[in-house]
Amino acid sequence: MTIKSCFGLAVLISACAEPDAADSVTEPVIEEARAVSASASLTANDCVESAETSDDHHQLPNNRPFRDPSGWSATFSTAGSIDLGSPFFADLGSNGRTCESCHKIDAGWTISAANTRRLFDVTRGTAAIFRTVDGSNSPDADVSTLRKRRAAYGMLLNRGTIRVGIGIPEGADFELTAVDDPYGFASAAQLSLFRRPLPATNLGFGSVVMWDGRVTGASLQEALAAQANGATQGHAQRTTPLDQATRDAIVGFETGLFTAQLVDRDVGPLTVNGGRGGAEALAGQPIVAGRWDLFDAYQASSDPKVQAIYRGQELFNTRPRSNGKSSCQGCHSRSNVGTNDHGAFFNIGTSAATRREADQPLYTLTEIATGTVVQSTDPGRALITGKFADVGRFKVPSLRGLAARAPYFHGGSARTLADVVAFYVEDLAFSFTDDEAADLQAFLAAL
Repeated sequence: MTIKSCFGLAVLISACAEPDAADSVTEPVIEEARAVSASASLTANDCVESAETSDDHHQLPNNRPFRDPSGWSATFSTAGSIDLGSPFFADLGSNGRTCESCHKIDAGWTISAANTRRLFDVTRGTAAIFRTVDGSNSPDADVSTLRKRRAAYGMLLNRGTIRVGIGIPEGADFELTAVDDPYGFASAAQLSLFRRPLPATNLGFGSVVMWDGRVTGASLQEALAAQANGATQGHAQRTTPLDQATRDAIVGFETGLFTAQLVDRDVGPLTVNGGRGGAEALAGQPIVAGRWDLFDAYQASSDPKVQAIYRGQELFNTRPRSNGKSSCQGCHSRSNVGTNDHGAFFNIGTSAATRREADQPLYTLTEIATGTVVQSTDPGRALITGKFADVGRFKVPSLRGLAARAPYFHGGSARTLADVVAFYVEDLAFSFTDDEAADLQAFLAAL
């Protein structure tokens, strides 16, 4: 059987698989997931048929549910369906990669560490995502045997991160004074930065492209077009630039995609009983700043699990930090989406030396004018602006479709949504009781 890159082997491995006895989801909830999707009759066999055919223009129906740890997520395209013949799914480079290699439909249009590990096992580490250009811990990694490949792609397998190489910019007001790289490659000319691929969906709600904002343009569409070309020439190792028509086609496809949680395994469809979850409602969401109100109707529910989502929403909206600073909504200020309304970059400490784990490089940076020293696993925005004050700053990502795309934060340091909530308590001066933390997690899982 030939698996076409336009559909993706990971989809066949996870999303198209029927639930088995080990799945804790009850059959009624499974049926609800199918019922809320017009494409509920699409089976694993249908998926294989789509993958085998030579026709490059299959359409994946809107709202086709994909399983995730919290239930089912889905994508809605303003084009009416998801065109698997888009250049997004085409091999435009020289190493077998497509945009879909790092932006999987069933992982919220990024990758999940769990699905990537399964893909490695099925293909013995030879699928297109496993390339030393940026998939391995070092571009010099030995990938000659299965065991060596498993070690070489450790960050991709364990964190779902791609290695980004960026040097200290000319004229920066700081310098790199020490490097501790467990993979023996990083230097001032090219720091090894391990970052999660950002979702290629819900893009119209943002104003910043890439974690560090390094890709810019006169408009969001222009920046996304530049990003599409840069990714193809970089990640896919294409030797010539993409023509403008291809860039525009990729951007048009991406900006028409909206992804969100469709069904919660504990409460069922998030589109009924007044709930405004799901991707189709998101596609019509106005671009405004302010309070989140997706689940206001859940306040009146007699089901405690439904009420938990509402309580979590209100904690997200209103609970300030103990130091007097803003609630979660203060930074994730774009209502019901989660990006920052002003395109701001924040340092929340995810790349601080105190958070460093053994598999991460550590960089010592010194401000030239003052001699001030800071250590970081990823200097973030500072490598673009050249400003010491920007060390550790990153964009604020969208929060919709979170459950499908673990792990979290730019470096994949939070393995679960419970870890995300724990980080905000431990490092950002939030205070929640155990019940409140569970409510907030329930809300995040329903997004």
